[in-house]
Amino acid sequence: MRLQSAMLIFMIPLALAAAATAAPALIEVKSTLTGVVESQPMVSAGDVVEEGQPLVYVRTALTGSVDVAARSPRAGVVRDVLVVSGQRIERGDLVARIELR
Repeated sequence: MRLQSAMLIFMIPLALAAAATAAPALIEVKSTLTGVVESQPMVSAGDVVEEGQPLVYVRTALTGSVDVAARSPRAGVVRDVLVVSGQRIERGDLVARIELR
């Protein structure tokens, strides 16, 4: 019985470490503005980004100006861009997923 308990105590941390390395941490980034997504500049999947870097720009309806709709909250790699050029998005819409470095 002691051998089984000792093995269990040894195996649990290994299993937790394996699970932690298997699934990278992803952050979902949401839009802070309502508008139409602009094609340039916009990040693509696989791009390395720094904290605070603009990810998506939109043209706002009220002013017609182009502004940053979403910034990367942390440094990482863009895994998914969930919007396309010309798409209308609302404040709070999910626009990208960032894998933390």
